[in-house]
Amino acid sequence: MTDPMAPDDILRACGYLEAVWRDAETDTAALLQHEPGETPTAILLTELGENIMQQLLPAQAGIHDGMPDHELAAAAEKMRTDPTVQVSRVLLKTLKALAPTATPDQTEIVARSLISYLVSISDATEDDVLPLLNTLRQAALQRSSDPSN
Repeated sequence: MTDPMAPDDILRACGYLEAVWRDAETDTAALLQHEPGETPTAILLTELGENIMQQLLPAQAGIHDGMPDHELAAAAEKMRTDPTVQVSRVLLKTLKALAPTATPDQTEIVARSLISYLVSISDATEDDVLPLLNTLRQAALQRSSDPSN
């Protein structure tokens, strides 16, 4: 499991996804800019996708805290062999391979792929994309303002 992303990184990734979804070229160009030492946007997108996948897929498989060991083992095995999980891993592995050297056009492809992926594995529709991004943004803001994190 990957480490949780920094709230600022989540906000930047969500901002870029929203700009791509809205076809806001000026915003996407601005959000692609990063200072030396900052993580490129394409990598942030794949990290966000991985974090979402790690939250969503186990829940869809019925995995939750407090499960008896034998039920957890059975659910984990079912999840491991599930075609959706397998395809999700292939997609994410591919996007992660492209991300470090992604051009602006390729970064947009990564973003659109991630949005399509999220819609396809959830109950979300295209109308839910912006509210979903807002939910992710609000969770990041709440985490950044919580002194216990």
